[in-house]
Amino acid sequence: MPKPAHPRTAYCPACRAVRGVRIVGHATAAGAPYDLARCADRTCELIWAIRPTT
Repeated sequence: MPKPAHPRTAYCPACRAVRGVRIVGHATAAGAPYDLARCADRTCELIWAIRPTT
């Protein structure tokens, strides 16, 4: 059974609050890497790009 990802929080622009997020993918824009985060709030579920943690 795969291990769950480390919990991560980020500011959700739709909820206007700090929420738990789930990383659902990866993208590159202008040569910079980004993680695609999905808001953990079931009423929101916005997906947006955030800088990866180092």
